[in-house]
Amino acid sequence: MIKLKKKILIIVLVTFFIDQFIKFLAIKYLTNVTIIPGFLSLVFAKNKGVAFSLLWGNRWAIIALSILLLSFLIHVLSKEYLSKKENDNFKNVTFGLLIGGIIGNLFDRIFRGYVIDYVSLNIFGYAFPIFNLADVCISVSVILLLISSIKEEKENKNKKVNVCL
Repeated sequence: MIKLKKKILIIVLVTFFIDQFIKFLAIKYLTNVTIIPGFLSLVFAKNKGVAFSLLWGNRWAIIALSILLLSFLIHVLSKEYLSKKENDNFKNVTFGLLIGGIIGNLFDRIFRGYVIDYVSLNIFGYAFPIFNLADVCISVSVILLLISSIKEEKENKNKKVNVCL
């Protein structure tokens, strides 16, 4: 059985429960609310697709892909990171946010049939697709993974150069 590090599991659970609590509040109370005119609004939306409305209406395909992605991610984590004794807080947060966000949206798809979105941004006349906290956690964690990967690649190159000298 794959066992997540305690810190990652805590971040996953906190992310998931905050995401679901905000979505509960959105279902119960949210109507269209303008926070900053022409820039930020809170809007209740039922998203039956993934980012940018891809796979719209293909609930079971999205659920299957999400479960496959989550399984692959946990498998890679267990081989590449969780088996090591190191305790890298940057990676703990990154993986916790990623897994928590995926589980938050997966929960919606399984139990509601759609993902609840509520944040609407308009930047320089471009209306971004409406999103939620789970989407932010997923996006931020992907950016953090890219930064971590670039940083590790630079460190490995520096080690190789030092060994050669």
